[in-house]
Amino acid sequence: MALKFCPKCGKKLEPDASFCDACGADLREKKETSETTTPVISEPTQEPKLKPETVIYAYFLKRIIAWIFDGIIILMITSTFSWILILPWYPFNMFDPFRAWWFNVPVGWLLGFLYHWGLETYNNGQTLGKMALKIRTVDENTLEQATPSNYAVNNIFKGSPFLILDLIIGILKNSGDPKKRVRVMQNVSETVVIMTK
Repeated sequence: MALKFCPKCGKKLEPDASFCDACGADLREKKETSETTTPVISEPTQEPKLKPETVIYAYFLKRIIAWIFDGIIILMITSTFSWILILPWYPFNMFDPFRAWWFNVPVGWLLGFLYHWGLETYNNGQTLGKMALKIRTVDENTLEQATPSNYAVNNIFKGSPFLILDLIIGILKNSGDPKKRVRVMQNVSETVVIMTK
């Protein structure tokens, strides 16, 4: 009975083959292999990119500076939208906070959410502010990039007045947290902010 699979590389063999077509192994002196047995080719296991013991969680000050940096960018984008969409028909100064709040607050929240969610989802967990300060948001369990839905939950209040409430409750809830979470939405989304190299 002829070998069915190459004992060296696992490729299916032609009947009565003397050499493997794929790797050139000499099959004349090998023992017969049954049809039901297929060789198991082990794939190299990948080491996790980050080990929990080597992770440094981002400090509060770095995160605040990144948030301010991102806030300035969002404010510039919101102001540009206000200028483009309102100026042609708005009789007063649209940058006046008392007259343009009805536009800037919801648009600012929407743009803030899309900015944070989009960049973190498609830019390895980093906004422009986080890139500048070398920090990133990751899944708390795997320490790899979180799912888009986790990033959405994490950023739902960014750009809105509810961020202050999220921060106050988070600081009270996470007091002494070794993962240095400061917002309650981080707990809900199971994300953490870590330092990058």
